Amino acid sequence: MSIVFKIFLVFALFSSLFSADFMEKDFKVTLEWLENKPKSNERDFFIVQFLNYDTTTKEEAQKAYDLRRGYNASLEKLYNQKFAQELNEEEKFCKNADFKTLIKQDSSCIQTALDSVNKLFKLSKKELHYLIPKVKDENLKENLQILASKNIFKELSVNKHNKFIEFFFATNGQDRLKYFNRKLTKELLENIVLDRDFDKFLRVVIFNNEYKNIQKSLYILNQNQNLTAYNSFLLGINEVNHNNSKLANNFFKISYKKSFLRSQKDNALFWLYLTSDDKNYLEELANSYDTNLYSLYAKEILNKYPTNIIYSLDTNKNSSSFNIYDSFAWFDINNDVRSELNEEKLAKYYDILDTKETKTHLAYILERYDNFKTQYFLTPYRDIIKEQGIFKELLIYAIARQESRFIPSAISVAGAQGIMQIMPFLSEDIARRLKEPYNIYEQFIPEKNLKYASFHLDNLIKQFDSNPLFVAYAYNGGAGYTKNQLKKGLFTKTNKYEPFLSMEMISYQETKEYGKRVLANFYIYNNYLNSENKISLSTIFQNLKQPQ
Repeated sequence: MSIVFKIFLVFALFSSLFSADFMEKDFKVTLEWLENKPKSNERDFFIVQFLNYDTTTKEEAQKAYDLRRGYNASLEKLYNQKFAQELNEEEKFCKNADFKTLIKQDSSCIQTALDSVNKLFKLSKKELHYLIPKVKDENLKENLQILASKNIFKELSVNKHNKFIEFFFATNGQDRLKYFNRKLTKELLENIVLDRDFDKFLRVVIFNNEYKNIQKSLYILNQNQNLTAYNSFLLGINEVNHNNSKLANNFFKISYKKSFLRSQKDNALFWLYLTSDDKNYLEELANSYDTNLYSLYAKEILNKYPTNIIYSLDTNKNSSSFNIYDSFAWFDINNDVRSELNEEKLAKYYDILDTKETKTHLAYILERYDNFKTQYFLTPYRDIIKEQGIFKELLIYAIARQESRFIPSAISVAGAQGIMQIMPFLSEDIARRLKEPYNIYEQFIPEKNLKYASFHLDNLIKQFDSNPLFVAYAYNGGAGYTKNQLKKGLFTKTNKYEPFLSMEMISYQETKEYGKRVLANFYIYNNYLNSENKISLSTIFQNLKQPQ
């Protein structure tokens, strides 16, 4: 039976069994339908579909927009493009006025025109001085005075600590380097560490070698009590880059002590070991219940084996009342098990999900019931996935486990769909390239979603020379982003910190951790499904080199 026919059969069968909701052939999102759904990422996804309709009025769009769960980049962008409130004539006049016209207007008009620090940087010193007495708004006046000063950096670093990071992000490129790439004082650093954008500031500075002067100042924070698990880890990586292993070790100790998540503690432990060669850290890491890249490597070094991995889950029923395609049905369960998952709830969901079709949902709940101390590496849809060849089979399982835990109806905050969490713009493009009619809701059908992911992976595998880590980066952050990261010289050196330092220097936090997780999954699945060709993590690490 062809894969196309299989997909058609599954879709047709589903439509005949369930008479409502978004899997029906002619389904359209309505405002009333949205109002009856819970506030969630899932509803936000359908709000986007509703906003995309040409027939949606501005009034309907506003009502739908008001139903959103919170900030959603895709939803915000679409709403602002299609339905954002237009400026009135006065606002248009002020925003489009040249300087000679603007200085003749009142304070309110000037404030409307100069509504960001970025715009202030474009003014000359003379223009800045001319505007200061005309402005009544205290915040705008203060910003103008800072930029009108003889030394902007000194003014910010000595007198206006609270403005430093705001002004840092108001510039970019060479302007940012020109004004801010200086040695920072202890007083300044101890103030900006409390800024809500301090982590963002560290990511920009530490992952860009042009900010050497700032990087060399950051050691000052090694005794600061306001550091978090996350930013102290970043500061540790910065000191590794500057060959200061003792300072790095101190930052990793802070990160370890302040970490809540087991994976965070394991990250810190591994780097404590690397920067000290103290095997006590390695021993503790090897005893971690979390199957992450560093804990698995510690086990390998010490000849230990993970004992908490389960590859199969027996089921007893042939069918379930649970609809695997219904994102809201899964939302209700997922929401329920995230609080007070007791034996009674477990028994309830075991009874509902005890089938081959729903065992991945059951495994998801069982992991949470055991506080993740037992971890499931299931292999669902093997009849479809194994047709791809062993390398791509391993890659698909490694990615799918990280993306969705094999939940067909999964929807991410960004709007990615299905087992392989494919973004709508990508699935639509793949449908066009495959010359297939496009229905966005068909991405909840496992066969369809896996087919499109396989097509996408073929391209990434070719671009990144079958390197599972680089393919994972590209799958999550995009091929262009991954290539830009590699251009920084990552994965080219050989020393005691590589390839681990290169892995930690990936600038997007999500993509960085995603890559490590997928690589760990790849290793586990390989040694299970490809047992005649088992591979060590040491060998994998040796092969993490940029494609020539």
